[in-house]
Amino acid sequence: MKQTVVQTIAVTFFTLIMGYALNTFLIPHKVLTGGIAGVAIIINNYLQFNTGWIILAINLPLFVIGYIHLGKKFMFLTVYSVILLSVSMKLIPIHAFSEDILLSSVFGGVLFGLSVGANIRVGASAGGVDIISLILAKKKDMSVGFIITCLNFAIVFVSALVFGVDKTLYTLFAIFASGRAVDAVHTNHTKLTITIVTDKWSELSEALLKLHPRGITMTDAEGVYSHHPKKVLTTVITKYELAETKETIKKNDPGAFVHITKAIEVMGKFRRD
Repeated sequence: MKQTVVQTIAVTFFTLIMGYALNTFLIPHKVLTGGIAGVAIIINNYLQFNTGWIILAINLPLFVIGYIHLGKKFMFLTVYSVILLSVSMKLIPIHAFSEDILLSSVFGGVLFGLSVGANIRVGASAGGVDIISLILAKKKDMSVGFIITCLNFAIVFVSALVFGVDKTLYTLFAIFASGRAVDAVHTNHTKLTITIVTDKWSELSEALLKLHPRGITMTDAEGVYSHHPKKVLTTVITKYELAETKETIKKNDPGAFVHITKAIEVMGKFRRD
């Protein structure tokens, strides 16, 4: 519960930064960040609806997909982030921080990307392309920022038709800066190896198997000091399953010794979904 509260506070902070970056650096200059926010800016140019509400509407079907592939807690925080972003963009005045469009594109892209990456790191996302990118990253072991940048090229072409070539060049600056900023904050290693030394191996292994479809290897062990027999459970999970996995371990064996390391590469029968 305490971890969820800390995550929610962090998501609130980073989401408000996202809204500020959009309304003060990018939207006043008609510069896109790509993704759903970019699509929303394009729609806003024609229909004059609030950009935040457009972002929320487009995200609704993606929430269902994310729930299936990324887990309920991740999507709970994502839905909260998207709703908060929509509200903040309604309340924060659209006013250019700087009249220099190049500086606004670069700094706006970096600020937006850092907040997106930080959101992902604490267990949420800004929805939209982030959800699609995270799912692809899980399946393909690719950088989230790289996938986001690639998916945004379609938005760039549309931007050229709507806002002209000059604005599109600034959009490219913003997208590149945003993608690099995401990877600067969000780790590329999405696979984690968890080693658990436990007395309650039966209950814990059963709970972990119910939590996610990951294989678990169990070996015998003995405490050197106490000479008490124990079991060692070893499994590999994705980064997005870590929060729920830790909660399950604490619930079934609060005294278990847990060692978590990054898995650089996984071979064999590892379910990516």
